[in-house]
Amino acid sequence: MFVLQGSDITEAFEAHHITKTPECLLKQFFVRSASEPRNSPYTFKDDGFYRTLKCKAQPILQKLPPGPSVQSKLCSDLLLAAFLVLATVAAATCSFKLGLLAGLILNFLVVSAHNFFHMKDNLRMYYFDLSFMSSRNWRISHALSHHLYTNSLLDLELAMFEPLLQWVPHHTKSFVIRYVSWFYSFVIYCILFHSSLAIRLYLTIKGRVTLSLRKEDVIPFVPLLVMYTYSGATFVDTFVMWCWIVFTASFFFSLNGFNAAHHHPEIFHDGDAPRDDCDWGICQIDAVRDRIEVNSSKFLVLVTFGDHCLHHIFPTIDHWHLRRLYPVFYETCKEFGITYELGTIFDLLKGQFLQLARTEPNPKPPGK
Repeated sequence: MFVLQGSDITEAFEAHHITKTPECLLKQFFVRSASEPRNSPYTFKDDGFYRTLKCKAQPILQKLPPGPSVQSKLCSDLLLAAFLVLATVAAATCSFKLGLLAGLILNFLVVSAHNFFHMKDNLRMYYFDLSFMSSRNWRISHALSHHLYTNSLLDLELAMFEPLLQWVPHHTKSFVIRYVSWFYSFVIYCILFHSSLAIRLYLTIKGRVTLSLRKEDVIPFVPLLVMYTYSGATFVDTFVMWCWIVFTASFFFSLNGFNAAHHHPEIFHDGDAPRDDCDWGICQIDAVRDRIEVNSSKFLVLVTFGDHCLHHIFPTIDHWHLRRLYPVFYETCKEFGITYELGTIFDLLKGQFLQLARTEPNPKPPGK
């Protein structure tokens, strides 16, 4: 709250509250009207797409138990157990193949933890911190930036990798940025987790952030402690295996995340011609494309950023329950003449690299 004090929370408020009750409560705390206009083009009209969809979704969501589902919690806990066991056995046997498998499981665990930090504070959101990335920071850069202003200049996940990776179409992109990035992006994939810690340490040393040790800061080192305690390996061998596991997990996480839903020449990016109707829900659909293979399984949805369009529209709803909303989602899309498109894993993977190479904004608005 203190970090974001004074910022416009319209999108965050709308996306995180499905019913009218919170809006009614706000009237009791009115202080004054905003002194400046909104720095956002998105609209939330009562007869618009998003609020219409929310009204249709309310009866469905009211039948669900509050909070995360039992299935999602169980999956995440089993992934945690599998990761710790595999990592320990990998250290004990000095098997880098098992370490690779442990890294894959850690990747699944971290993605599943993303489901939980969209909700109120809970234990499983901290599984995310096993990656060296910060669940606290991601609640800002991901939940309150990327989710609300997807593929716009206010999307931190679009900007934080510049100048190395530039998905926004612009004529100033060099040959290196457009095409050599296809190759060095894999290096970025591998070091994303470790670099997250390095960046936080650098900012702390430079005094750009206040040094304040939090409980989640020690979480990344728990696997190292478990591996060293129970594997019987030397500390050096254990440390090397631990770094390898985090390295491979970073690669799998980035390969999945960078190519999951948002980057393709046919997907809206800042600079492209927008629709005349800037309803927030419609703009979310324009900036997302789901993968057919992933959406076929609830488990894959949980561990590979599946059902991504509905997740953007209803970020606080547990991934296990999202598919219950497809009937009213399709109905509302038909009512407003919106096309919800799907792609394949390969289509999104190829499209992400083509988007890096794209220099010309799309002159046609989405849907035309």
